[in-house]
Amino acid sequence: MNYDSPFIKMLEAIANMVIVSILWIIFSIPLVTLVPSSAALFHTVRQVIFGPGRGNGILKDFYASFKDNLKDGIKLSLISILIIAITAEGLWTGYQIWKINIWGLLYMILGVALSFVLIPMIIFIPPALSRFEAGIGTILRIAAMLAMKKPLRSAFFVLLLYVLITIVQIIPLALLVVPALFTDLIRPSVMKDLDEIYQENAVTEEEEEEIEEEDSRVDLDKALSEKKEEKR
Repeated sequence: MNYDSPFIKMLEAIANMVIVSILWIIFSIPLVTLVPSSAALFHTVRQVIFGPGRGNGILKDFYASFKDNLKDGIKLSLISILIIAITAEGLWTGYQIWKINIWGLLYMILGVALSFVLIPMIIFIPPALSRFEAGIGTILRIAAMLAMKKPLRSAFFVLLLYVLITIVQIIPLALLVVPALFTDLIRPSVMKDLDEIYQENAVTEEEEEEIEEEDSRVDLDKALSEKKEEKR
C-alpha cells in the first residue's frame, strides 16, 4: 500500500481531525476551559495536522498548548461566557419589549448590531491566544480589531458556525469532526491577519525564524514595549 498517496493522506487528516475534535470536547467540558481548549485546537490544526509539524503527536501538542494557555484562558473563558450571557439576555429582553412597544424594536436592533461584533470577537479570542503571549487586555483588543476589520468575514464566520451547529443538531456524530473542520476553514484568513500583527510590532526576521522553529508564541506585550522604547 502506498502510504504517500493522496487518499491515504486524506484519511490520515480526517482521523487526526476526529482525534483533536474529541480532545477539544473533553477539555472543554468544564466550560471555563473553553478558550484554552479552543486555542489548543487552533494550534494543533494549524501546526500539527496541516502545518510544518505534521506527523507530530497530536495529544502531546494539544496538551502542551492547552497548558500554556490555561491561566489566561480561564479568565478569557469567563469573559466570553459573560459576553454571551449579556448578549443573549439583551436580545431576549428586546424581543419581549418589542411585543409591547416600538422601543423594544430599537433595543433589539442595538442588541443585534452589538452581537455582530461580540460574537466574532469571541471566535477570534482563541486564535489570538494561541499565537501571542500577551495580557488579557491585549488579546481582547486583537480579537475586537479582527472582528471589526472585515465585517463581511466576521458575518461569514458566524454564519458558518451556525450552519455547522445546525448540522451537529441533525447529525450528532458530526461533532466528532466539526470543531476541527470549523477551525481549519477559518485558519488561513485568521493566520494571515495574526502574522501581519506581529510583523508590524518589532518582530525581526531572525526572531520570526526562531519562533517558527521552536513553534512558540510571540510575546506581543514585550514587542510592543520594545517598540515604544525605540520611539523615545
